[in-house]
Amino acid sequence: MTSETTGVTWFRPPADGHPGLLNACYNALDIHVVRGRADDVAAHLDGTGRTFAWLLTEVGACAGLLRACGVEVGDTVALGAVPQGTGAVAVLAAARVGAVVQYDDSPGATGKVVVRSTSDGVVASVEGEDVPWDVAMRAGRTDPAGCADVPGDAVLSRHGADTLTVLDALGASGEQDLPVPTGATLVDVGGLRFWSFDAPQR
Repeated sequence: MTSETTGVTWFRPPADGHPGLLNACYNALDIHVVRGRADDVAAHLDGTGRTFAWLLTEVGACAGLLRACGVEVGDTVALGAVPQGTGAVAVLAAARVGAVVQYDDSPGATGKVVVRSTSDGVVASVEGEDVPWDVAMRAGRTDPAGCADVPGDAVLSRHGADTLTVLDALGASGEQDLPVPTGATLVDVGGLRFWSFDAPQR
């Protein structure tokens, strides 16, 4: 169901004090694929045009990994400075399972899963064990995750004192100017705007 006032597709619209249920990733990717835009470029990431279909496949795999690691609605996924494409996939995957992205580049970053760059490339750290990104993504591809029902007042991401809500990121809160932390850029995928702290691709 789409709200006429915001253009957001809700699973359950807000009513009678309930914040409603939606999914930011569904709004950014799935709905565009359903509407026949699978082969349209959704975003230019690391200098490459990525289609809605390509992103949906990658994000579903990453979300499958997160779900397999026990990440649920409201849990934290820590994200360090990684290549823009990897970061976009991680943010959208966290949104898909309803997790909150905590941008944290510190060695002690905490979250059920920590995605960060190392001298050997990007890794996903699970319970202190580093798994190379390509291996983690292969594992996630065996059981991609669908979209979780996320409350309309949920948080998409945090960086220090800055918070980005799902509705702000979807442009549905009435806030036109999103806070952009120092060192971040805004990425737009299918109408969902989120922060990116980019590290160069290796």
